Amino acid sequence: MIGRSRGKVPNHKMDILYGVIALIIFIISVMALGNPDENMVLFPFIFFLAFVLRIFVFIERRMEEGKRKYIQLVIALALLILSVVSGISLWT
Repeated sequence: MIGRSRGKVPNHKMDILYGVIALIIFIISVMALGNPDENMVLFPFIFFLAFVLRIFVFIERRMEEGKRKYIQLVIALALLILSVVSGISLWT
């Protein structure tokens, strides 16, 4: 029985996915904030990747009940709207 854990088996694929998306957001953010005039086109991508990250959190917590699960969905939708608005404002 030594070394066996009880309960749900951790899903390391989701942890790796979170880490990769967070690293991409960090790199793009540093580039965008380092020279905002030349790299302002990166801001919609930052918001969109943050939206993707929040959707994964929502999917992971789909079994939970209550307000915490839906707060993740509201944050994700707000990030999607922010991504679309910033993209439209840049490309028009």
